[in-house]
Amino acid sequence: MKMKLLSLLVVLLVGSISIQGQQLKVNYKNTTNSLPVILQEYFRMQGVQHMNLTIHGVFNGKRAKIQKVSCHNGVFTESELLPEFVHFILKDSVETFDFMAVPYKSDSIRITCFYPSVDNMSLFTDTVRLNRNHILMETYTSGVGPEIPIMSYTSGIPSQVGIWYCGLRDSKVEPRKWHEKYGIDNYVYYTIRIEEDKSSSNDSFYFKISK
Repeated sequence: MKMKLLSLLVVLLVGSISIQGQQLKVNYKNTTNSLPVILQEYFRMQGVQHMNLTIHGVFNGKRAKIQKVSCHNGVFTESELLPEFVHFILKDSVETFDFMAVPYKSDSIRITCFYPSVDNMSLFTDTVRLNRNHILMETYTSGVGPEIPIMSYTSGIPSQVGIWYCGLRDSKVEPRKWHEKYGIDNYVYYTIRIEEDKSSSNDSFYFKISK
């Protein structure tokens, strides 16, 4: 009886930790499919990709920053995409972002993140030198930790018959582990970091983006 009770308590504890740790949930939607057919054809001709994502969480006016993580030859580098004096405040429990990837020159892509809640404001534009077998793709996240992957520009899993994009999309493997597990190289992904808003009156300039 004691062993059964102990096992039940362990299960309840694990469930509690999982629920409490699940800080954010991300949903994705390819809104290009809802455009008029002529615009869909134009996007395909120009190689334009678009993805909408919705983040669910308890934000309560927290500060958010966006970071880029690059993998090149198995080496990861990280960089902030918003200047230190620029950040945005998440007010609601549901926030929406739009990512668009547009071919730029012969060997580069420009990826822009828009914040529709503020007149489709552009949060950043990032130029990456990657070939055209990459796509704008959802990422997997456990929902815990200070930095949550939200979007990637990557190829799929290499196979004998080509590149398996759906396999990577459905693998439930975090993008940090794609190189180690699948041998995927030369890709980027973007994370969002949620912090308490700690603006200081000593800042020379401190710009907030909020509704």
